[in-house]
Amino acid sequence: MKTTIHSGDLQNAADNVWNAGTAERIEKVISDYIEAEKPLPEAVQECEISLTFAGPQQMAEINKEYRDTEGPTDVLSFAMWENEEGVFEPPSDWDSLPLGDIVVCPEAVARNAEENGKSAESEMVLVICHGFLHLIGFDHAEEEERADMWARQERMVKEFFGESK
Repeated sequence: MKTTIHSGDLQNAADNVWNAGTAERIEKVISDYIEAEKPLPEAVQECEISLTFAGPQQMAEINKEYRDTEGPTDVLSFAMWENEEGVFEPPSDWDSLPLGDIVVCPEAVARNAEENGKSAESEMVLVICHGFLHLIGFDHAEEEERADMWARQERMVKEFFGESK
């Protein structure tokens, strides 16, 4: 499985937090997750994710438009294959599958990292993994869903930092 992340940076919002090495490592973590958990149809050989970094004002505007929530947030995901019931339902016969968009606000991520006693890099990896899980149908509206999703994203973060495989 090959995962490609296409990234863009609005107004240089991701200075010093995103580089080619980080991108390659996250792509590998996501690919490893897909190989192990098999959330995609068998025909899929490659998946693509769009990752955009936005400043606080831009993120606040996106958050207001799509979630009717004031202020910036750390990460938003826009899944391509979510059906009307919110279930992940991708086409079964595509070999290359775009999964959707993840928008990250590095300033909000850095603030969260500081509040949680984590490094900005660790928090950035966490929110990208969190966004990816949303793209493939995970949610955290209920406590059981939240516990499952948090455990999965924590395993992905640990793999990124070489703490487990």
